[in-house]
Amino acid sequence: MAARRKRSNSAASKAQSEFVPEAEEILERMRDDLGLLAETVDGDLNPETINGLFRSAHSLKGLSGMFGQEAMSELAHHLEDLLDRLRMGRAVLDRAGLALFDESVTMAATALEKIGDESEAAALAEGIADLIGRIEAWNAAPRAEAVPVVPELDVPPALLRALTEYEEHRLSDNLERGRGIYVIDADFEIASFEEGLHEIQSAIREVGEVLSTLPSPGGSLESHIRFSLLTATELDKGALVGRLDLADNAIQVARAPLGTAKTEASAPQGASASHDDGQTEAKAAAARAEPEIAEPGTLKSISDTVRVDIRKLDELMNLVGELAIQRSAVQQIASKLAMDPATHRIGTDLAKVHKTLERKLQELQSGVLEVRMVPLRQVFDKLTRVARRLRLDLEKEARLEIEGADTELDKLIVEELIDPLMHVIRNAFDHAIEPADEREAAGKPREGLIQIVASQRGNDVLITVSDDGRGIDAEKVRARAVEAGLVTAESDLTRSETLDLVFHPGLSTRDEVTETSGRGVGMDVVRSNIGALGGLVDISSEVGQGTTLTITLPITLAIIQALLVRVGEHRFAIPLNSIRETLLVEDSDLQRTDGRQLMNLRGEALPLCRLADEFDLDTPETGKSYAVVLGVGDARLGLLVDHLDGQQDTVIKPIQGPIASVRGIAGATEMGDKGAVLVLDVSALVEDVVRKGEVS
Repeated sequence: MAARRKRSNSAASKAQSEFVPEAEEILERMRDDLGLLAETVDGDLNPETINGLFRSAHSLKGLSGMFGQEAMSELAHHLEDLLDRLRMGRAVLDRAGLALFDESVTMAATALEKIGDESEAAALAEGIADLIGRIEAWNAAPRAEAVPVVPELDVPPALLRALTEYEEHRLSDNLERGRGIYVIDADFEIASFEEGLHEIQSAIREVGEVLSTLPSPGGSLESHIRFSLLTATELDKGALVGRLDLADNAIQVARAPLGTAKTEASAPQGASASHDDGQTEAKAAAARAEPEIAEPGTLKSISDTVRVDIRKLDELMNLVGELAIQRSAVQQIASKLAMDPATHRIGTDLAKVHKTLERKLQELQSGVLEVRMVPLRQVFDKLTRVARRLRLDLEKEARLEIEGADTELDKLIVEELIDPLMHVIRNAFDHAIEPADEREAAGKPREGLIQIVASQRGNDVLITVSDDGRGIDAEKVRARAVEAGLVTAESDLTRSETLDLVFHPGLSTRDEVTETSGRGVGMDVVRSNIGALGGLVDISSEVGQGTTLTITLPITLAIIQALLVRVGEHRFAIPLNSIRETLLVEDSDLQRTDGRQLMNLRGEALPLCRLADEFDLDTPETGKSYAVVLGVGDARLGLLVDHLDGQQDTVIKPIQGPIASVRGIAGATEMGDKGAVLVLDVSALVEDVVRKGEVS
């Protein structure tokens, strides 16, 4: 019985792991289509967008039902009804309807995240039921029903009789808009008709709409298949022939666009058939008349991609890391054997094997890292949707511009980056961008601008978020900080240090609390989350001109090369991607100014920090030390250590146990000699020293 339960739980877990990524893909498509839909609300809706949403809702309904997610299936079913009314012209999309769409997709995404959490099941079910009720109310609102009116057209009656109700509606809508209606006959070889048909449909959609596509019997060779495409466009026949690169006789004019004359006379094909009589029989006859299509030559998938769970990549990366550690152990053994005359030859041979192993392991490591890298577009697309929602909720005239969306980062960093950037965008809309009238009075464009720019700089990725809003009043920030007891009225703060106070928990410059901001729980999340990723956050602002937030992040947090250093008997690892150079310095090279240690580095003052002092370690004075010049973004710091012990690939692992996290320590890594060393958090060390320097 226990084994049966175990198998049942395993099957349920497997089904859930299959359901979640499929449903997530559907919801992503729906979000993208909703973005397009939001641009045309209260205007002309793109039928392709509505149909895309309809298909996605239908797919989500079927998928949810198959995996037993009844509440989500019911929600998708009601969305499908709402979309069907829109696509049939029985309802007009307004702001309320768009908000229901947006809320439904958000609710479905939330339900997806909470799958398996029994404590949230009741609340989710209640929320979905309430949302379904509001969708039903929107659907039930009295609206004028659109009645398709199809006048007499020069179209084969069989083609008109085969139109579905939706296709009739689209034909009627295009006729009302005065567009030209054409019948395009296209002939394809059976073996490749799918590609050819897709190509001509795509070309038509660039200039109009494909209303219906039906096989056309007769007039084709046995190895060919012919299709008739009922098409609507504002182009006249001559322009359409040129765009589609077809013969003139392949396009028949059913009705020329309003305001233009027909370019050819077509023999009447008979009066338009009734839409009510004989539709079922005509469709059945059309189906029987379809030529038999040959079986495809292969059943292989045309996709070259494989979806992989990120946890499997994590496991693979950990294995590669363990191999890197063992490779270092092999190197040490080879060195010891080579130094002994009795085993010199064995050591030399083992060293050669080690070199080959090192090269292949680096290739494996590079390949795994490349698989983990994803473009920032995944985050930026979500931010675009957040911006669209804020623009509606806050009634702010502002646009979001994005550059560098193809810049790549480790998948895990990208996922953790979403919340910080979302807080930044919310603050930009709520705090920074002024109302349109206020902007106009200040001589600015009525529409505000928020820009996100991503770029790679060496081993780091820089993301800047800037706006042209009201900027941050440093004096107001200081006053709030004094009220909150964060600083005293006598504190001598630089402008940079004053602006830095906005990242302190609980500090907000808003006079009132809103749903968007004002509780002081936004910018501190930004700094703490970015710091946890080994990054830095810098802020600059000018009153009346705007604010710029600069985020510096490492490309990956997986396997990294590290420099091993020693302070007395203590060893530490420093990520190599944060090291700019190393220097041997004498005590006489060091200077002290206003309580800070500095050294002259090619004409520039480099702030210094002794690693022994940072962690209160007892070390003997040697009179000389090594300065490891660290850099994160534009910030620099010279870290003074006693010895440099070489480089090694490391895998940073969190420190487990009762000891609380220590500022300046990112984790630990295992060495080839079975020892363990602490890995320094470079961003925290640089940030602390730079802050101390600014207020000294």
